[in-house]
Amino acid sequence: MGKTLKAGIIGAGLLGAQHAEFLHNHSAVQVAAVADVRLEVAERVAARVGAQAYSDYHEMLRGQALDLVVVATPDPLHREPTVAALEAGVPNIILEKPLATTLEDGEAIYNAVEKHKARLFVNFANRAVPTDFATRYVIQQGLLGRVVYGESRLDDNISVPTKLWGERSQAWASGSSTAHFLLSHVVDLLRWYFAPAEVKETFAIVQQAVLGFTPDVYDAFLSFDTGLKVRVKAEWIKHIDELVEFYMCFSGSEGTVIYNKRAGFAAQSGWRANLAQSLTPEQLLAHQNALLAQGANLKALLHRPTPTTGQLAAGGGELVPALEYVGPCSVGLAAMVGPFIDAILEGTLEPKNWAGRGPLPTHLDGLKQTQIVAAIIRSSITGRVIEIR
Repeated sequence: MGKTLKAGIIGAGLLGAQHAEFLHNHSAVQVAAVADVRLEVAERVAARVGAQAYSDYHEMLRGQALDLVVVATPDPLHREPTVAALEAGVPNIILEKPLATTLEDGEAIYNAVEKHKARLFVNFANRAVPTDFATRYVIQQGLLGRVVYGESRLDDNISVPTKLWGERSQAWASGSSTAHFLLSHVVDLLRWYFAPAEVKETFAIVQQAVLGFTPDVYDAFLSFDTGLKVRVKAEWIKHIDELVEFYMCFSGSEGTVIYNKRAGFAAQSGWRANLAQSLTPEQLLAHQNALLAQGANLKALLHRPTPTTGQLAAGGGELVPALEYVGPCSVGLAAMVGPFIDAILEGTLEPKNWAGRGPLPTHLDGLKQTQIVAAIIRSSITGRVIEIR
């Protein structure tokens, strides 16, 4: 039997409670401690997983010799518990996204990880979704040709900033924004999809007219060092039936990905990649099998699109190879934690069950994401293009 990791949780809210449950059910982990400033909340979560409850994470770190700490505090409160855990000698950290809400905090966390030679993984859970890996795959394999433009819309129901955290909702949301809460997901996915490309500059606008205590909308253009340009927009003032709407599309010289990740009104969740016409049926099936081996069960198609609207037709009729999936495009919020645990046990950033998907997201990815989001916010305030170094 291998090593059992002794784990502690800092922050026992919506996400911290899920982390505690997931780790409790993992055969290689023992949840030993749960800390939250609301002792009754820590006690409730701790009781479910057989752990000791604390109202002060400093006391928890002094009283427990931990192999792993999960930090699931509100967005602007990541720095102090993370640095405290590292200074207490904890060798492994799993941190909820975003890494930080300021560059100063992000750099402090990054530097602390480097100083203590620890591992820190940022829980960018969307990387675990099979259709997101499929997006990365078709881009990395050149199946769309040169991708030159993309767009992303990630929007929340207005109930998220006003009701999701109960009585604490306004206070919690006022310390964050759609830039930190939503665009952190998008920025990380874009860096993962298009690696090793990096964002070099951004121009953004902001609107703050409805909520008052936090911006309503951010809308930004990201320019990559490859020439790729992507529009990223996020709002949380929508009066919609769904909790989340998430759409992405990427256009290349030879193909396009259309991704209804979280479908809105009258739309269906699904993913379609129309690929380079030079692809043979044999090559298409080989790519389908490669994706299936990674858990992405996609349909392979050879079809003839006929673009038309009413009496207007734009030609077409050529045989186009495609990959397609129709159905839910989401996973649990703790879906990346399993690979993180395997990475810790195997001493690698690309454990066996994550092979082929690139290194797992670390403090460096978190810092890069924080730099980009900070630049979006700065651009929206100054009205200028902001360079990212």
